[in-house]
Amino acid sequence: MKFFVILAVLVLRGMPGQKLTRPFDRAFLGWQRWTAARLGCRLGAAPGFLAAVLPWVLILWLLLWWLHASFWVLPTLAVHLLVVFYTLGRRSELVWVERYMVAWRQGDHQAASYYAEEILDDNDLGDDACQLHARVVARLIYFAFDRLFLVLFWYLLLGPVGALLARLSERAISNARKEERAQEDLACDEQVSLFHRVLEWPAARLMGLSLALVSRPLLGLRQFSSDLLRWKLTSEDFLNRQLLTGYGILSRDQEARDVFAQRPEIMTEEADQELAQMKERVWRVLALWVAVTAVGVIFWS
Repeated sequence: MKFFVILAVLVLRGMPGQKLTRPFDRAFLGWQRWTAARLGCRLGAAPGFLAAVLPWVLILWLLLWWLHASFWVLPTLAVHLLVVFYTLGRRSELVWVERYMVAWRQGDHQAASYYAEEILDDNDLGDDACQLHARVVARLIYFAFDRLFLVLFWYLLLGPVGALLARLSERAISNARKEERAQEDLACDEQVSLFHRVLEWPAARLMGLSLALVSRPLLGLRQFSSDLLRWKLTSEDFLNRQLLTGYGILSRDQEARDVFAQRPEIMTEEADQELAQMKERVWRVLALWVAVTAVGVIFWS
């Protein structure tokens, strides 16, 4: 069943029309605020986080258990598909980057700045075109991880329950950070941040290993082995360091910004080529996961 669901993701991921996620996300935000108010805690506190996330995960688990025990496989497959496509979220974050690149090519700098702000979630874009391009590419690979690979990793491991847990955890923390920016005196509890880092860590490392295997294996594996056990390295930084193997290996003390000057500038053919290669690598990694899943279906079903 998981194999067919991931095949559906490959076929349907690029299609428009995942607006179904937005009302559910708004409803979850309202639920999160309601539970925090009832518990008398702030939005990023651990009790409110658990009360907002765990009931829905438990309800999904009970629903799947009931369907599996009472009905044929098709209703269960339908629930798998609905949950996975909800947890994947927006249609494709590549659309922002594509609009951004088109705006730059057309010389519409105001539109390009707007799209860059959407991609980077930052109003300070800077004046360095090389650095801006590098930041966009780094955020793109993190989008692919956070909104695609993280969900599919936990789906393969724990089924729809794992996918929903990954999605709701990300949404809960994102909502708390938005409140933090609005009120300037809030922050997620350390336990909440630690829980999400534990969810991200194995998926990010597996994606980093996959990126190494489908691009420049020797350089990628050297970089991967150097960064594998660095717990404090964020998922975005870890994956960005894997991408930079085309410009050489980064030492443990060297930061990704040290090689920004070697990246192509915006509005150049080299920038377009790098972006196209990045997309290709992402989909090669996803295809690799599908192949591994198929092998698992054949030998362990």
